[in-house]
Amino acid sequence: RGDGGVDSSTQPPPVARPTVDKMAAVINASIAARVAAPKRVAARRTFFGKGVAGIAPVRATQKASFAVRAASDEQAQVIKPINGDPFIGMLETPVTSAPIVANFLSNLPAYRTGVSPLTRGVEVGLAHGFFLTGPFIKLGPLRATESAEIAGCLSGAGLVLILTACLSIYGATAFQTEEVIGVKTLSGRDVNRDPVQSSDGWAKFTSGWLVGGLSGVAWSYFLTQVLPYYS
Repeated sequence: RGDGGVDSSTQPPPVARPTVDKMAAVINASIAARVAAPKRVAARRTFFGKGVAGIAPVRATQKASFAVRAASDEQAQVIKPINGDPFIGMLETPVTSAPIVANFLSNLPAYRTGVSPLTRGVEVGLAHGFFLTGPFIKLGPLRATESAEIAGCLSGAGLVLILTACLSIYGATAFQTEEVIGVKTLSGRDVNRDPVQSSDGWAKFTSGWLVGGLSGVAWSYFLTQVLPYYS
């Protein structure tokens, strides 16, 4: 115990003055290095000049390259989603978006929504029924006989009946329920559904296909048996 009544053994040992000075010197050196770093970069930029590439900050370079890359990607995109909507599931290409192709597809009976399904089925059936008999006549097993034309026409009529049954099965399975949710464009305008895309419309289309297909086969039979150009 000392004179003041305090035990000298409980007091912490004094900190050496040189240790404190070394810590302060290290801290001052790190601060000086951080402050001096921008000055060195500025000096390099001033020495090499403003127009030298690669001396500019990294952030500015990344932004400039990203903008150029985005512009090049927009110009290179030739195939895009139709109407800019990727949820439609159809692509817009220079071929499918050409006016001549769009007009040709819109005039086909399958896409002519202004015509009744029955008439559209007759048009499709007439074309297919007439051309189906040709391969059977020229490539069938009786092509080398005198009855090649008759056998080919009968085979074409049979194929038309088979395809009619397939169309009926498809309509019975695909249009079992009526659609409750309508179709709208991106602007909110309602789109009228194609009458063929329903149970009643598909049944009319199938009936028209049967009549048109058999009529096409009958016209092919008339050409091969009556007109002298095919005898």
